[in-house]
Amino acid sequence: MELVKKMLSGNRSALARLISILERHPDDIPGIMELIHSKTGSAVLIGITGPPGAGKSTLIDCLINAIRKNKETVGVIAVDPSSIYTGGALLGDRIRMNKHVGDNGVFIRSLSSKGTFGGLSKVAKATTRLLDSYGFNKILIESVGVGQTELDIANVVDIVVVVLVPEAGDSVQLLKAGLIEIGDIFVVNKSDRDGSDLLADALQSELHETSNTKPWIPKVIKVSAKNNMGIDELLVEIQKLINKLSDSGELNTIRQLRLKHELKEAIRNSLNQMMSLDEILEITGKIGEDVINGNIDPYSGAKKLLSSGEMAKSINRRFNDAR
Repeated sequence: MELVKKMLSGNRSALARLISILERHPDDIPGIMELIHSKTGSAVLIGITGPPGAGKSTLIDCLINAIRKNKETVGVIAVDPSSIYTGGALLGDRIRMNKHVGDNGVFIRSLSSKGTFGGLSKVAKATTRLLDSYGFNKILIESVGVGQTELDIANVVDIVVVVLVPEAGDSVQLLKAGLIEIGDIFVVNKSDRDGSDLLADALQSELHETSNTKPWIPKVIKVSAKNNMGIDELLVEIQKLINKLSDSGELNTIRQLRLKHELKEAIRNSLNQMMSLDEILEITGKIGEDVINGNIDPYSGAKKLLSSGEMAKSINRRFNDAR
């Protein structure tokens, strides 16, 4: 594809057009990803997540400035919970970041989540790869701030920065929200407000006490994005963690796990495209009838079908017919 060649040669317009193609024609994603795959894997992927109103977009704006001061390039993907055409909540954030227009070392794009649970759509994940192949040093991904459904972001990035504010409540509530499990660095934003010290101390204590699968205890950093305070310190901690993960080999493990998740998702998507619901029910035969008539539950039906090997045989036949 000529457009991919232009993008890989540094054409920003081609990059923007390719993202638009991904948005409007998701079926083209596999072909484009195949063309750029060899150019991916160099960028550091940083997820920025947290509850609504935590100031994630303002923080990203400050991080862009700090990253550019370090002579690095940065791509930003802001996942908008509303329509890509009406703009919605994040349109205001794009306007706020307009000061970066004209800086060839910065690329910002808002994408619709299109109702995708987990905060990130398939298009957003593919766009991350495009920015990586283009050559950006760091890619910041701001996901929809809706608590529990943010867990998906951990499967897309190298590290997750969780942004909280004093109004977020105590650390037990945060634990229930599922954010403690995915966070690699925690940011208490709006730290000039009352209660910020209390939240930071409670959160750090919780992180020490909570059984964590990570080989390190995540740090808690206090910042005030509005006043541009603590941003340089945050970027230093992010780079320290990336270096630590790289030196220990953990970064490679994280990226391999991410590819496993992408493979699983790609297989699921391919199966969905390969067979309609009616075709699946036709394959299920007696098992499908038992499920529809209420004799067995759908999960038991799926287990029986997969263990019988009939599904695999049917998929193999359809795959051979399609070739």
